[in-house]
Amino acid sequence: MDRKTSHQRLKTHFVRLTELKPDSIVYFVIRSGDHVSPRFWFRTAPSENKPLTFVAGGDSRNHRDARQRANRSVAKLRPLFVCFGGDMIDRPVPREWYDWFDDWQLTIAEDGRIFPIVAARGNHEHYRDVNYLFDTPNKDDYYAFTIGKQYLRVYTLNSNIVRGGAQGAWLASDLKANQDYTWKIAHYHHPFRPHTSGKKEQDAQYEAWAPAFYEFGLNLAIECDSHTVKRTWPVRPSNEAGSDHGFIRDDERGTVFIGEGCWGAPLRPNDDIKEWTRDSASFNQVNWIAVTPEKMTARTIRVDEVDQFESVDDEKPLTPPANLPVWKASNGTEVVIEPWK
Repeated sequence: MDRKTSHQRLKTHFVRLTELKPDSIVYFVIRSGDHVSPRFWFRTAPSENKPLTFVAGGDSRNHRDARQRANRSVAKLRPLFVCFGGDMIDRPVPREWYDWFDDWQLTIAEDGRIFPIVAARGNHEHYRDVNYLFDTPNKDDYYAFTIGKQYLRVYTLNSNIVRGGAQGAWLASDLKANQDYTWKIAHYHHPFRPHTSGKKEQDAQYEAWAPAFYEFGLNLAIECDSHTVKRTWPVRPSNEAGSDHGFIRDDERGTVFIGEGCWGAPLRPNDDIKEWTRDSASFNQVNWIAVTPEKMTARTIRVDEVDQFESVDDEKPLTPPANLPVWKASNGTEVVIEPWK
């Protein structure tokens, strides 16, 4: 694919691999003319309901030093995949994309392992950038995939187009068809209820998505855009007494929301706390999330301290490495999510 601008050109090439075996290592090199890359490798997803980890976050657009530290954290955390919630760049021009892809190579581990990116669109990307550059399976950048046997269903949503309409209908239908999965997670750019006062409440998104999240059992939602840090108690949509901004705490059948995007974009104050906020702060971070058949565990990692911690052992992917700089929030360093009752 060639994407032309007035002064430069972006070229993207995609190769589709088929008949890969689950939970296996795939080695490859990239050849361009007489140049051959070092050998890289990745691990395919398991077909069984095995423990795994993934990294989630977004908003890397401005400060390359912070972005690079977050990318190096991915290399050390060694997840199965990365959910990136948009605003990769500040302006959708080739120079910024070149820099972003150069920086993304810092996610490659020392042994050549690369980590697949599950890309969502933010408001700073051109409306076709994510599809053009990451080969998303839907040109409107909302899609889902499955790992295991009714184990994990991952939804990528697009909060930069109509949340209802075709996207809302697809989301409700897919959640309903897969409601028996142990785990269902979603990631997208704009938070329903931002935790910084300079961002507006997303009422149209609330109307389009929140009822389906609750009715069909979404366990975890990962949000970005606000450049602050938050995690909530499990909540469900409600306007009853005790609710706040359309949500109320429900420990048995609620969705946990985490975010809100601090991969290198300018940090904002966490000055819009809700009644159901568990913890909030403001620092550069990514979320490292472990999934097992019994529980999910989310840890927020302070990426500015990337040089202090060791790498995850592939033989023990859920075991935190030595000196891991986990956020020591007032309500606990870990958010543990159990299947809905």
